[in-house]
Amino acid sequence: MEDYSTMIGRQKTQLSLLDSAFYARKKHSRTDKLLTKINKFINWDRLETICKGMYKDSKRGRPTIPIVIALKCLILQFLYNLSDPELEDALIDRVSFKRFLEISFDEDVPDFTTIWRFRERLIKANLLDEIFNSFLKALDEKNVIIRKGTLIDATLVQAARKPKKKHDKQENKTNKTARQRAQQDHDATGTKKGKKQYYGYKGHIGVDQGSNIIRKTKFTTASVHDSKERDNLICGDERSVFADKAYFNDNVKRTLRKKGIYNGILDKGKRNHPLTDKQKKKNKQKSRIRNAVERPFAHFKKHMGYRCVRYVNLRRNELHFTFLCLIHNIRRGIALTASAA
Repeated sequence: MEDYSTMIGRQKTQLSLLDSAFYARKKHSRTDKLLTKINKFINWDRLETICKGMYKDSKRGRPTIPIVIALKCLILQFLYNLSDPELEDALIDRVSFKRFLEISFDEDVPDFTTIWRFRERLIKANLLDEIFNSFLKALDEKNVIIRKGTLIDATLVQAARKPKKKHDKQENKTNKTARQRAQQDHDATGTKKGKKQYYGYKGHIGVDQGSNIIRKTKFTTASVHDSKERDNLICGDERSVFADKAYFNDNVKRTLRKKGIYNGILDKGKRNHPLTDKQKKKNKQKSRIRNAVERPFAHFKKHMGYRCVRYVNLRRNELHFTFLCLIHNIRRGIALTASAA
């Protein structure tokens, strides 16, 4: 059994008199109430076990902050759309954030470079899928995943940097420093939706019909067509699949039927073969069910500031999107288990 204590900082368990005085207050903010629910809902020990693999057993080097505190920092960051420096300032000022991290007033909060390093380490360790699936397993144990159907969709998100114009590319190669070039987005790509041009990324999700739990996530550049990720968003244990016309394919239709899965993908008209009135009517019926998949995206953009990506490469932005989906699932799990109680 490896000992990670030399590399991973430990969290204090005792509160000071000042902490006890503040935390004993009977009236709490809505933020405080939400964070308290999140804190109680998550199995932090399970997540800590997954993340310990990021650290090597070493007696040298400065101990990092506890894994649980680092994970909580990321949840706060993406839940409230904060940059690293903004998060550090909020941890200093906000009592509710300190309570969520379970740190006392006499402790130093993690600085923004520590948060950045933990996030980079998490990306390099390729643990996003394992963390996300760990939450799904916990939700499944609470019997909130229905498996009635899967609703599939994708959303476009603008890049943090504008694409370089052709005449600027050569100048960029010669005049920019390595640090400046590192801050350019080389992974984002362009696409057209309707009459509007987009340059950035695309987040794909497969949502459990009825519970609205996100069961599958994929993150790609904007130029990847929705249908390319269709099979990666189907779980295999659902009874139906619903999606818009972008996912239509005759072969998929036959494959789903062979597996006993109802095909709820909207029919698409073809050249010289327009949709019949019956197909149009069915499309409207399917759309009423499919529309629920758009709610998580609307919440991300309206309430969590996800109108453009924060970072300048695919993997960092993938972590951001995965944590947004994770936070959505946590809040859905809290709501569903509360209503079932």
